[in-house]
Amino acid sequence: MRSYAFLMALRKLTATCGALGAFLAITYVAVHDDGTPSARAADKSVPHAPRTALLATHPGAELTSLFLVDVVGSSALAPVTTFAHLPDATVRAAIIPGKTDVLATADTTPSRDASFNASLFHLRPHNPPERIVDRVVHASRPLVTQAGRVFVSRGEPGVEIEGRMRVDTLTIDEIDLGTGQTRTVHQTNGYLLFLVGAIGSDIVLYRIFPDRADIVAIDPDTLAERPIVKSLPPFARDFSIDEKNRLLVFQNRHESDSLAWVVERVELGTGKTNRLFSGPSMTLAPFTLPQGGVVFNPRGQGLSPLDTSLSVIAPLGAGVDVIAASTSDGRYLAALHTRPSTFAVPFIVDTKTGAWRVLPAPPNTRVTVAGFVVEGGAP
Repeated sequence: MRSYAFLMALRKLTATCGALGAFLAITYVAVHDDGTPSARAADKSVPHAPRTALLATHPGAELTSLFLVDVVGSSALAPVTTFAHLPDATVRAAIIPGKTDVLATADTTPSRDASFNASLFHLRPHNPPERIVDRVVHASRPLVTQAGRVFVSRGEPGVEIEGRMRVDTLTIDEIDLGTGQTRTVHQTNGYLLFLVGAIGSDIVLYRIFPDRADIVAIDPDTLAERPIVKSLPPFARDFSIDEKNRLLVFQNRHESDSLAWVVERVELGTGKTNRLFSGPSMTLAPFTLPQGGVVFNPRGQGLSPLDTSLSVIAPLGAGVDVIAASTSDGRYLAALHTRPSTFAVPFIVDTKTGAWRVLPAPPNTRVTVAGFVVEGGAP
C-alpha cells in the first residue's frame, strides 16, 4: 500500500525515531508471545459465499496466475489466466463489480528506483492479459468504483537534490479500459498520492507533501477538490470506507507519541475525527464494515471486534488478519491471515453466523485477494 518513494520518504522523515525502521520492514507480521499461532479446530462451513478472485505468485517467479475459487468443493485449482512481470514483483488487484474481470498492478520496468515501475493489467478469465498503462506507483492498488470507473496512481520522479528528499510529480489518472486512454483527474507535487476509495461520485485521496499530509475528496468530472482532514501525521494506512454512513477508518501513528498507534474514524462530510483505539501495536489493520462497526487486530491476536457485536474473534488464531474485500452488504469478508516467516492464508468470514473457512490456494505462494466475484451484479 506504500510506494517505494513513500518508503524512502518515511525513512528520511523519521530518521530520529528509533523504532520506525522496524515498521518499514514489516508487512503485516504479528507479534506472538511464544512465536507460534494459536491452534484452532477445523473450518466451519460457509456454504453461500460468492467465489473469490485470488492471484498467486511463487517467490522469485516472473508470473502471477488468477484463480476463481469457491469455499466449497474439492476440485483441483486451475488458473484462468496468467501474466508476466519482474521477478518477485509486488502484486495488487481489484475486481470489476459485476464481472469476473480483475485489474492488477505489478512491477514490470527494471529500474534502480522502483517508485513508478509498475503497470496496470486487465485480466479476463480464459483470455490473454492486457497491459494497459505503465508508470504506475509501485505496490499501489487500482481503484474500481461501483460504477466501473478505473483510477490508478502514477508519477514521474523529480530532481534529486543533495541533502533533500525528492519531490515527485504525482497524478491520479482515470483509465478507459476499452481504449487504454488516460485522463488526469488530479495532479500534485509531493511524496505520496494514495487512492483511499470512493464515496458517491467522488474519489478520496491521501496526500503527503514535504510540510504536511492531508485527506481530500476529488470530483473526477469537475476536478473540484474538497478538504476532509487538513492535517494528520504522514503514517496513515489501512483505509476503508463505510459508504452508507459516509465514514472513513484508518490506522495512523499517534501525533505526539512515536511508540503509539491509533485507529481513527472520520466523518467524510464534516471531517470530524473520532479516535477509536490507541495502543503500542503497529499492525492494527482496522476495517470498517459496510453494515457499520469496525474490526481490527489488537496486539497481533487476530481479527477482533472494536465497536461492533460481530462474533468472529481470531478465527485462525494469533496473527494479523488483513481484510481485503467485503460483499456490499458486509455479510462476507475475504481476508489474509498473516504470521511471521510464513505465507499468508486466505480465508472467508460470514459475519452473520460467525462461520469461517480457509480458501483453497496454491501452496507456497504469495496470495493477493482481488475481491468477490458476483456475475451479473455488484458483490
